[in-house]
Amino acid sequence: EQSHRVRRHHHRTLHITTLFVLLSVIAADSVVRVFALQQQSSSLLINTRWKARLDVGLQPGTWMPKRFPGWAESGARLGLDLDVEFTDTPSSTGETLVGPKDSTFQLKVLPSSQPASFVSERGQQFVDFGDVGGWCIQRPTNNIKNTNGGLVKPEGLLRFWLDCKSGAKRNDVEICPETRLFFSTGVWDDPTGTEQMDQEYREVLSKLETMVDNAREEKNSDKKKNLLEELQSFRRQTKNAEIFDQLKRQKDSLESAIPPLGASVATNGVQIAPTGSLVIKGNSIPDWLPGSEYLILGTFSSKPLGSAASA
Repeated sequence: EQSHRVRRHHHRTLHITTLFVLLSVIAADSVVRVFALQQQSSSLLINTRWKARLDVGLQPGTWMPKRFPGWAESGARLGLDLDVEFTDTPSSTGETLVGPKDSTFQLKVLPSSQPASFVSERGQQFVDFGDVGGWCIQRPTNNIKNTNGGLVKPEGLLRFWLDCKSGAKRNDVEICPETRLFFSTGVWDDPTGTEQMDQEYREVLSKLETMVDNAREEKNSDKKKNLLEELQSFRRQTKNAEIFDQLKRQKDSLESAIPPLGASVATNGVQIAPTGSLVIKGNSIPDWLPGSEYLILGTFSSKPLGSAASA
């Protein structure tokens, strides 16, 4: 009976431990989700308004012509302008590509750009979009590719979607009705941190330029050196080479992290990359199943509405 009592105590302890671990995991997950939501909802991107200029047409690497034979083979482009506002209203819809549902907020299409319009061979055409989309900022921990194929590490990866209700067609470039468009671009929503990085980048660049100038002057010097001077010069050059390589790595790292030239700047200091990618779903397979795909539809650029400047 004593052995049976020990086994029951062991089982009860095991159940309690398992329950405690399970509750700890749930609590930790909740804390992470709450933190992510607070970080997202405090972004300075909130309540800012932007003009998104869509440029739809053939892009390097797109599979659109394979899925839709003849699509954009003439080289035609379709341009559309939309005015949007990034709100802090939680979205009732989540999209895997955009981000977690509990970190996704509503993107409002402003009435000033509804309906959107473009000119085709049939004259002015109008395009209807849904009034509300969704947006989320992901915080990349590794380098990502920009629209030019370069590796960058922006402060945030801004992703959002909008629904093209009516569809649009210009020559052989077409957006089918009821198509959800997905946008991805770099965003820098911490102006103070961005300014500090930019200042550090300029200081590193200045040090590199000084080292290059000094090395060039020493190389071009006609002064003859004795053996001791040659050894000292060699040691100095070796040490300088190590410092140069370290500064070069620091420069490359900062260069991939700061906003690129031509980034659009809102009045509150938030910056968005000059161009971003525009894709659509290539099939109806859910994102969590093998075989789901996205097709490159084109690119887009962003400009803040109101008084703003270009970096």
